[in-house]
Amino acid sequence: MCSEGELSSQYRVGITGVAEQTSGSKTLSKRDYLVDAAKQLHVALERDVNEEYEAAFSHYKHGVELLLSGVTVDPSRERRDAVKRKISQYLKRAEEIFNCHLQRPVGNICGATEGYSSLRFRPIRALSAAVENLKHYRVLKILGKVQLVHDPCSEATFVLKSLIKSGRSGHGAVTIIPQCVPFMVQLQRFYVSDDSLHLQLQYIPGGCLWDQLRKYQTNGQSTDFRQTSILPTSGPTQPLGPDNDCQSLATLVQSPTGHLTELCNPRPSNSNGLCSGSSGCISESQVRLWGAQLILALETLHQEGVLCRDLNPRNLLLEDNGDVYLTYFGQWREVENSYCPEAAEHLYVAPEVLGVGTVNEACDWWSLGVLLYEMLTGQSLFDSLTSGVNAYMQVPFPDTLSSAAISLLTELLCYDPGRRLGSGPGGVQKIKTHPFFHGVQWNKLV
Repeated sequence: MCSEGELSSQYRVGITGVAEQTSGSKTLSKRDYLVDAAKQLHVALERDVNEEYEAAFSHYKHGVELLLSGVTVDPSRERRDAVKRKISQYLKRAEEIFNCHLQRPVGNICGATEGYSSLRFRPIRALSAAVENLKHYRVLKILGKVQLVHDPCSEATFVLKSLIKSGRSGHGAVTIIPQCVPFMVQLQRFYVSDDSLHLQLQYIPGGCLWDQLRKYQTNGQSTDFRQTSILPTSGPTQPLGPDNDCQSLATLVQSPTGHLTELCNPRPSNSNGLCSGSSGCISESQVRLWGAQLILALETLHQEGVLCRDLNPRNLLLEDNGDVYLTYFGQWREVENSYCPEAAEHLYVAPEVLGVGTVNEACDWWSLGVLLYEMLTGQSLFDSLTSGVNAYMQVPFPDTLSSAAISLLTELLCYDPGRRLGSGPGGVQKIKTHPFFHGVQWNKLV
């Protein structure tokens, strides 16, 4: 625990040496209002980082009150001006916490236009690093903006993704930096330069799920990568095979803003889908497990206020143990939200994202439905719907699918987002309790 003198020193640094800017000003006493405020704001920042928002809000509030009471009688004009600027910043953070975490009813979540994170507070305190540190890393491989990087000091290997700032900062968008999302690649650090954001991301050596599945199908191996006590199983366990080599760097990461890049190997020209014409190439028990993992990831992202919008096969990675992982999704004030035209063309993007309707969490449940459809049927929805996506479309299903699987896909692939499975309050619970996921012990998945 910091001593009172250390807290005072930290706070004076935090307000750019305001206590020392006026020559001839008297030395701060232990009961100076800056010292008392520093105690409260130091604790507030710690609680904020640990996501203890109610306690953080209380300490922010008390700290600001102390600053307000003292600044009015502070004899130093320079110090008063600096303290007022800090008061404004801490008030803004307290307001963000209240609006997004304390004011909303229980069970409500942040919408796509809200958020709790800010480059000025929690993320910069926990994840930000000096951009100069990048010069010490060794690049192992490059493809476009994506780099596989090695840190000689820690011997760690990670992925570095660079995003160009759009120049739209301050136009109503907020920065949301999700952390500890189950079954999603972790953001380890980020670096901010004048024109770019650089994201240091967890390295998933298994590569793109779709590439691995095609390799196993080509070799005639089972695609039951993992069976656990979490799910009922009727067949023997098949571990991940010995051919699980590292994919190219291009298979490892996708932009948090939803820009689809050339990440997975293109489909063979003679393939109309994941399984090159075969039906039901992945067992329903395996799809059930992967689907449950993706649901937990999407549920957490939605709670943070992040929408994927164009979730597609290039966003799915395969861990060594057979778990499926999302590439990193976040929302950055400096980078404009968009969707990938290629993902939209192949129907992974929900109809409302392409139209003028309201876009909410339901758009990602459509994308999940398209992915599960391709896993279960072996055909892409794009190739199966010859008449395209519309309110009267009839999605074809092979006879090999169970009635529960057909029901799930039908409800997820509903054209009307308001009637789509997963929409509305408590929507994700409706997906979890669907008969297709019967037997999944959700609390044991993570």
